[in-house]
Amino acid sequence: MPFLAPSFARLPPLVYLLDDQVESREKIARHLGVSFRTLQRYQASGNAPRAVYLALWFESRWGMVALHTQAYNEAQHARAWVAALERECELRGVIRAYEDAQAHPAANAPAYHLI
Repeated sequence: MPFLAPSFARLPPLVYLLDDQVESREKIARHLGVSFRTLQRYQASGNAPRAVYLALWFESRWGMVALHTQAYNEAQHARAWVAALERECELRGVIRAYEDAQAHPAANAPAYHLI
């Protein structure tokens, strides 16, 4: 499975990530394992450690969309694989029918096998 986390250059600004959260800043700080004051400092400076950005990104709409897109693509891939296996099973049945028909040739078969 590929990495879903974006590069640092593709992360939204910290203020967007914080504004996208529905929980209070106190709960966000607790979730991140930092004090409320530290979170305020991050917000005031507009900068935070990459781990904070990634944690907030995965909790934001951008992270959720990435996860849902990945899950949808994997489900589509699985459906296509199952369909291919079903077609393979159908073809094996057709091949088996032809092989069975060849084991019991028609009465006029020697007329078509002139050497």
